[in-house]
Amino acid sequence: MMPVATRVVFNITTTFTEWAKVFDADRANQEAAGIKVIFRGVSEKDPSTVMAILEAEPGVLAKHMEGNPNVEASGHIIGSEEFSNWRSS
Repeated sequence: MMPVATRVVFNITTTFTEWAKVFDADRANQEAAGIKVIFRGVSEKDPSTVMAILEAEPGVLAKHMEGNPNVEASGHIIGSEEFSNWRSS
């Protein structure tokens, strides 16, 4: 299977800096799961909105997020996500 790039937009309860610290500390687990971080950033209009672009095999990202205590601990509001998948030709 070809990896897909997934764009995830979601809300946080912390500052972006606090969220990013927890997200970045989980990088080894992300890489071990086969997830490559392409981009992460905060909205210029709304500091409680974050976007991440991640690359992984289909289903890997959802499995990694499910049950990962770091996701909620980072300030990520579970259920606020909007996902879209992108493939290169």
